[in-house]
Amino acid sequence: MGTCASKAVKCNDHWMDGIAIDEELAPSYRYINGRRFHMDESVKYIFPNDDEEIEKLELQYYLFKEYWRTCYTSPITPMLNAGGGRVLDIGCGPGTWIMDLASKYKSTTFIGIDISPMFPQHVKPRNASFVQYNILNKIPFPNNTFDYVHQSLLASAFTTSQWEEVIKEIVRVTKPGGWIEFLEFDYILHNEGPIVKRINASTISFFLSQGLVPNISQYLPEFMQSTNQLMDVRCEIKSVPIGNWGGSLGSVALEVFGIELSALRDNLQPLMGLSDQHYGALIEGFVSEVNKYKSYINTFRFYAQKVM
Repeated sequence: MGTCASKAVKCNDHWMDGIAIDEELAPSYRYINGRRFHMDESVKYIFPNDDEEIEKLELQYYLFKEYWRTCYTSPITPMLNAGGGRVLDIGCGPGTWIMDLASKYKSTTFIGIDISPMFPQHVKPRNASFVQYNILNKIPFPNNTFDYVHQSLLASAFTTSQWEEVIKEIVRVTKPGGWIEFLEFDYILHNEGPIVKRINASTISFFLSQGLVPNISQYLPEFMQSTNQLMDVRCEIKSVPIGNWGGSLGSVALEVFGIELSALRDNLQPLMGLSDQHYGALIEGFVSEVNKYKSYINTFRFYAQKVM
């Protein structure tokens, strides 16, 4: 499909023509120690948006897909099979989730939205489109537009008040009877050794210093229920092993976690009072320790249907 312009979403899907986008989001970046980050100070997202981050997000997507054995938990397969539906993915990153589903369900329209243009610009299925936009300025679509709204892995992006506003916006653009779903994990490793305990404490401290919520799973059900427009909020949990003790998928999870610890070096290292050399040694010790203690993280899917 054609690219989406900033002032109005100009795609081959005629229903999107004329939908106003309130701001121009030209690519604008800042660089810290060779890593590229977005420039918008209203967005707390703490990870980079460069090629290394894209690789991490793609690995993370397929890792969680394999553990969950599905791309979604909401009962939307009949809608996808029937065709004609509209699906929105918020914080779509490199667009992996959309590209995967759009290739399978060719008669359903998929839209991805993200503040950073990491998503495909040209080569993509005809039923997939992407919009660069800051959703903290409201989701740029009318009320009751989508049959299903998906959002994943944004605990590292929103403060508590921002979460509440984003969820209200998600409910607003979802059709009555449509579904919304969140995939998240808590930034806390279980089965701690001394190194993991230190990393957990520093990560929690850093998140809280930024107004972020490291254990978002404890708050999402309340946020969803507080809209008074969602029926039967449900939660499912799966544990993901970190380390070779969990087999090939545990090894992938360890690789993903290693990329994250590298990206967070400038944030965690000062909190730990470590030199570059000692931080590197800590990461090496982390790899050994998670196998010894069989560390893992919990992942969560929260989903609910909008009232008719």
